[in-house]
Amino acid sequence: MPGCIVSAGREPAHDLMKRLIDAYAKLFAETAEFGGDLARTARFALENVHWEDSPNMPEASRHPITDEHLETACKRSGSKDSSATAVADALLTVSDGLHWRSSSKCHDDGPDIVRLQRNFAVAIVVGEGGLLSSDKVCTGFSLQAPDIYYPPHAHRAEESYFIIGGDADWRVGAKPWFAVEPGDSIYHEPWARHAMQTNGQPLLTIWLWTSHLESDVLTVRD
Repeated sequence: MPGCIVSAGREPAHDLMKRLIDAYAKLFAETAEFGGDLARTARFALENVHWEDSPNMPEASRHPITDEHLETACKRSGSKDSSATAVADALLTVSDGLHWRSSSKCHDDGPDIVRLQRNFAVAIVVGEGGLLSSDKVCTGFSLQAPDIYYPPHAHRAEESYFIIGGDADWRVGAKPWFAVEPGDSIYHEPWARHAMQTNGQPLLTIWLWTSHLESDVLTVRD
């Protein structure tokens, strides 16, 4: 079972949450050193969030998908000295203290979306209800169970993704599918259609919205 954050002989919950935030910010800082849209969005997040603030302690909420698949995804985060592994290790220590839920941004009731919602969970790190507050940035974790298709969808928000654990196939627009693994990152411009397909492993990501935080997620039906 993913780690409970309150137990004898362990660090206080506040300190464990701060360790997660620090690992999260370090990942963005490393991304910001490079060029392109991913670096730009990472710098925007670094500049518009008070990362040094004391973390909020959200009302904890577990999700069946995290209970079943989070530990596996975290243990498939790549090399032990990578930023993805640092984030995954920190996440495991506090996962039971986060507010995990099915995504509420997609309002499609098609059978593929209903199946996705049962097999997909998110937790906000920065933004409304997250560990840190911001009105300019929203970012958090998503966990997608194995063998689950996230159909093509789009939103007004500019979005960056960082692969933390597991692997999957990804598609942006009409371009061919491509494989992703820990350490990879993907940028979606506003309204870019994108889809994700997990295979034998769950997929753990960090997603980052840096514009139009109120956007709904619209399923794109051909």
